[in-house]
Amino acid sequence: MILKENILIPLAICMLYVFPTYSQEMPRRVDRFFGFHFDFHASANDKEIGKYFEASTLEDFLMRTKPDFIQIDSKGHPGYSSYPTEVGYSSGSFFGDPIRQWRDVTARFNLPLYVHYSSIWDDKAIGTNPEWGRINADGSVDLTKASVLGGYPQELMVPQIKEIINRYEIDGIWIDGDCWSTGLDYSPNVVAGFLESSGMAEVPRSAGEPGFSSWQDYNRRIFRDYLRGYVDELHRFMPTFQVASNWAYSSMMPEPVDTDVDFLSGDVSGRNSIYSAAFQSRCLALQGKPWDLMAWGFVPMDFSGGIHSPKSAVQLKQEAAEVLAMGGGFQVYFQQNRDASFQTTIDVDAMADLAAFCRARQPFTENARTIPQVALWYSVAGWKKHNMGVYGWPSHLESLTSLLLDGQHVVDITMDHHLQDNLEAYPLIVIPEWDNFDDVLKKRLLDHVANGASLLVIGAKATREFEPWLGVTFEGPDKEEQFNIGSAVLGGVTGIRTRWQRAIAQPTTQTVGHIYHQRDYRFATPYVAASITPLGAGKIAAVYFDLTAPYKGSRHPVYNRLINTLIQNIFPNPKLQVIGSDKIHTTLTYKDSDILVNLINADGPHVNDQVMAYDHIAPSAPLSVRLKINRKPRRVLLQPENRPLKYGYDRESGIVTVAVPAVAIHSIVQFVNEEK
Repeated sequence: MILKENILIPLAICMLYVFPTYSQEMPRRVDRFFGFHFDFHASANDKEIGKYFEASTLEDFLMRTKPDFIQIDSKGHPGYSSYPTEVGYSSGSFFGDPIRQWRDVTARFNLPLYVHYSSIWDDKAIGTNPEWGRINADGSVDLTKASVLGGYPQELMVPQIKEIINRYEIDGIWIDGDCWSTGLDYSPNVVAGFLESSGMAEVPRSAGEPGFSSWQDYNRRIFRDYLRGYVDELHRFMPTFQVASNWAYSSMMPEPVDTDVDFLSGDVSGRNSIYSAAFQSRCLALQGKPWDLMAWGFVPMDFSGGIHSPKSAVQLKQEAAEVLAMGGGFQVYFQQNRDASFQTTIDVDAMADLAAFCRARQPFTENARTIPQVALWYSVAGWKKHNMGVYGWPSHLESLTSLLLDGQHVVDITMDHHLQDNLEAYPLIVIPEWDNFDDVLKKRLLDHVANGASLLVIGAKATREFEPWLGVTFEGPDKEEQFNIGSAVLGGVTGIRTRWQRAIAQPTTQTVGHIYHQRDYRFATPYVAASITPLGAGKIAAVYFDLTAPYKGSRHPVYNRLINTLIQNIFPNPKLQVIGSDKIHTTLTYKDSDILVNLINADGPHVNDQVMAYDHIAPSAPLSVRLKINRKPRRVLLQPENRPLKYGYDRESGIVTVAVPAVAIHSIVQFVNEEK
């Protein structure tokens, strides 16, 4: 069935309604380097929608900020359209047509307009049409989430998006509530398809039952089929139309891109967003598609009540720097008023300042390619082992990414398919607390280490997976306890409560740090905190306890010193070294023929949940940047100021040494290799 307001229209009648195709001469890919997202998830309680729209305030905002695109609301999770639809549901209380209001203004600026549309999560449509809903393992119907094999995509979602395209000539869509709203679906047609393809007699209902992982994979497959289906249909309808599914092929969905989505995107939540942006950027950067990340322009204090604390330009610049430095685009999210109008409380001065900050860096960051150094292995086999649903990101990976970045290491997050193509390009691979791996990749990794690469294994269970190569003897099972770790070399001892593995080093194994049950160096246990041992021409380092929760909770410098000491021992000659501050995050990229070192000031109380906003961060100390480049650059410039920097070049080592002034928020050191 198809919907018109709150009236059900028989499908046979619906099939007589043929949407004319809207055509427009424009590139297949709209530039999305910098933009703004607005939504408000319209509900049945919203009245006089469109009443308070003021074109002049929006025009002033666009003139001041000059974005590449704008995204606005069309339908949120409650399921009510924020425009007067003839296909779906709306509150029925319209003073004006909001999308038309926004479209008219953006058209005057020749500015691409995208819409936000919630797909699988639709309270109204599924509540009204429970036959479209996903079925839970206990047989109950989820009255808020659609089955991807039900009638919802064909009978509501795609027809409604076509309606929006035709009526408003929009340029693209940002589909929300999609992969991250999926769940295991026990609908009869899903179950029947699984049983036929698997040859099983019954579908598993819980983890541990035979075939449960195959059942999960089948649900992932039908989601990708659903995604491919609506993307292809919208492209057939309007070939230039741009489609993204929020969080598809990201940390939540660590799979190769196998559908024709036009770009990848995700929204980074309000708190500690500089680290979230750094993590999520690295999950998207190697996926082979244009991508951007959306920063929330506020920290929600009471989301349901609309009580927010706006972020400062400083906070948003830090988040933008993390995204731009990995080659992505950046957008900022603000809510619309409940009548869908532009909020006049948005700090236009701050947003214009942010826009200028991003534009100044665009020539040096847009579509830049990372240079392999440290690969943080996102084991898809490990993710599947611990994911009891369909999609979603692992909680531990973000914290360990932060730990490595805080050590000034150049980190890529590499999923299985990335390593299948490029494993041997990385001189150092880090295993972040995984305990399950693709066997072929694991063997290739060990061969790579034996040929001269380095491996760092972190975590109680992860180290068990590499026990034969670590040069230690394990005693008993791993378990969670409270103890102390450290040594005089690491600058002290700190308490920790985490899961750990008792490991006793063999005589020839190098150790770093010990386990203590008292805070006294005289009472070290025989158990080591970490070890280093050779494997062929390479080295393996191991940390015998989990660091995710401790680093997220306390960020004690002993953790940083431990990891940095291990990496310095097994990977003493990285391509890039940055010396002078422990508040700097780094990336190393190619742009055209130049090498670029991004330096991001990560200072500020963003890890403090009691701090909603801050206006100032301390500049870093002056830095020394050492880059192994193997040929003398023509020039070294500080960007975006285009300021020449003095440098020294050692022909024997191939290292360029540059003194870099204090970094306020984000500086780029450009090593120019050809005449411009």
